Amino acid sequence: MAKRKLRGIQFDNPDEREVFHAKESWIPLILGAIPIVLLGVIAFAVAHFVFKNTLVGLILLGISVVIAFVMRIPRAIANLDTDVIVTDKRLYARTGIVDIKDQVCDLSNVSDVTVDPSVFGRLFDYADVRIQTYAGESDFELRSIAHAYEMRKAISQGSDASRASTARSSHQRSSRHDQ
Repeated sequence: MAKRKLRGIQFDNPDEREVFHAKESWIPLILGAIPIVLLGVIAFAVAHFVFKNTLVGLILLGISVVIAFVMRIPRAIANLDTDVIVTDKRLYARTGIVDIKDQVCDLSNVSDVTVDPSVFGRLFDYADVRIQTYAGESDFELRSIAHAYEMRKAISQGSDASRASTARSSHQRSSRHDQ
């Protein structure tokens, strides 16, 4: 059986077609840096207006921007290589760059998809997603997924279709045995 790759994820069945592709949202990455930069802006304002020293204010602002940038680097790297692909038959997830974690699940085994958006997630269309399977061992925990509700819809539709085709085929097999 020929295998093919899509965005680094190897498909078991060459007949599978991608239904939905999700990545981690960049919004939480940016939002996480804002408080540190705001502290730098406040430090600049205090240094400039209270102590009348613009140079110290600029240095404090620059330090806060560098700290915000450095603190967000690990999250940015993780963001670059988070892929979730929903095909018509399976769910594939790959996270990490150094510690790569690949997960695969047949859509017929998905028991529940929980979308948990934060306040900003509701505003900017991203959420944490938990996908539970009937086996329970291969649950998916995905953070800050962009368009999470669309992904849940694609998984639910694929899961329903997969279960319906499984039910039809088992019904056809049982009706052939009855004849």
